[in-house]
Amino acid sequence: MPDRAEIVSAVEDYVNCLASHDVDGLVALFAPDAVQHEPLGVTTYRGIDEIRAFDTACAQVDFTVSLLGPISVTGKYAAMQLRVQRVGMPDFAATDLFEFDDDCKIVSLSVVLDPQAQC
Repeated sequence: MPDRAEIVSAVEDYVNCLASHDVDGLVALFAPDAVQHEPLGVTTYRGIDEIRAFDTACAQVDFTVSLLGPISVTGKYAAMQLRVQRVGMPDFAATDLFEFDDDCKIVSLSVVLDPQAQC
């Protein structure tokens, strides 16, 4: 199992790739059979191909993200909050929950989007 420093580094890489709209970098962080729930309870993307298609579509949207606070890690899980900034909308918070495998690849990502959680 990866240690805390490895998981924190992987989450930081995720944030940096998301912020720079680097689809290849994002996809490289996921295990081949990963699932991404975004937003949680609405849509689930299964496997690299579906995750890549979703990330490619998202990369076309003009937004920026930044960490709102520390990355929390427990075992193979991590959580963090992002500030999402998009023209024409107030800044809002999104909460991401990650699960990692033994190779420090994301096997599950659940994203709680709440545009009413303004920050």
